Amino acid sequence: MENKELITKAIKYIQGNPKDNLSLDSIASNAGFSLTYFDALFQKHTGYSPVEYSRVYKLTRCALELRRTEKTVLNIALEFGYQSPESFSRAFKSFYGLSPSDYRDKYSDKAVTWHDLSSKISLSRFGKEFPELKPVDREIALDFLFTHDPVKYGEDLVGLTVAETAVFTLDDSRDPNSFIYVSDYNDAEPIIDLVCVDEASAVRYLELLSKNDNFKFTIHVDCGTIWESFDAAAAKAGLTCKISYDMLYRGEAPEFADLEFIRELNADDLPSIRQFMERGGCSECHVRAIQISFERKGNIGLRPVGLFEDGAIAALAMPTLDVIRDFRKYDIGAIFILDKTDTERKANEIWRYAIGMCLGDNARIGSAGAKDDDSPLGVKACETAGLVKVSECRRYGKQ
Repeated sequence: MENKELITKAIKYIQGNPKDNLSLDSIASNAGFSLTYFDALFQKHTGYSPVEYSRVYKLTRCALELRRTEKTVLNIALEFGYQSPESFSRAFKSFYGLSPSDYRDKYSDKAVTWHDLSSKISLSRFGKEFPELKPVDREIALDFLFTHDPVKYGEDLVGLTVAETAVFTLDDSRDPNSFIYVSDYNDAEPIIDLVCVDEASAVRYLELLSKNDNFKFTIHVDCGTIWESFDAAAAKAGLTCKISYDMLYRGEAPEFADLEFIRELNADDLPSIRQFMERGGCSECHVRAIQISFERKGNIGLRPVGLFEDGAIAALAMPTLDVIRDFRKYDIGAIFILDKTDTERKANEIWRYAIGMCLGDNARIGSAGAKDDDSPLGVKACETAGLVKVSECRRYGKQ
């Protein structure tokens, strides 16, 4: 197994055991490293020692508990392996600059974002593994996207802001013509996206990334774009490409004759949403995301919509608003339909309602990564609802 894979295994082990007091020996043993070699190698790849990263990750999980639960500081301290609330408070204040109680008072009524969840391990690791790249200020990268085409690069605008992100370039860092941004969604590996308006620039980044095995990345291009040199280089690197489409609604607000069977959901609907899940309509994580948004401790841009039949939810949509400067966009990130015998009608109805609701909030509305399939979020359903393709999302990686 390559060193890179062993480092990934070690990071996943740490992230999977935040409540244990992990020793260097236990982390190294799980990853399959000799103890003397492991500590220096882990730090070289990530910028952290293994024990230091374990401590940082543990504290970020504790902070999440303080913000999302009513557990006492004592219970959180004991649950995460601290000997006493005093030792927990010292460690927490050293990292966050606030005591656990003060941190809860300051942040418990604020929504938790991906920025709060990140321990930045994958960002630090990426920068260490590609020293050829120069860091770019994120505002410069946003300026580039807004100047060139904020509709085409809409998902890149979102990607640069919703999570902890680092931007790098092979060009002049003060005025880049292309760049790569990596996003940390609290995983061992970063999400990698390229922004290149021409093929030659894209090939340069591909050649750089291909020095590292098992990499994956995404690039948004104009629909129907043909890059023969880039595709040849990708094939040589053993990469396959999966294409989906970023789609956007271009029409006027749709009209309805009867709105009694479909509406925006609220906290009083949580029992019905949970029943929908229990009948196989969605997953626990979706119910939890909705509940947290109602409590205003999660994504407060989430506005769930329910289509009802016989008093029960038969279809569920989860439009989510992202705001970047003056760019406002709702993404229909999920549509779930319980009865598959009438999927097309229900998908169109819930799409139409969500479009009308979100346009009323003076925002664009679309679907990121629509595939050529018959799902409620597929290209066919999007086009039936009045959306059009604005760019191709090409995802490259090894099978």
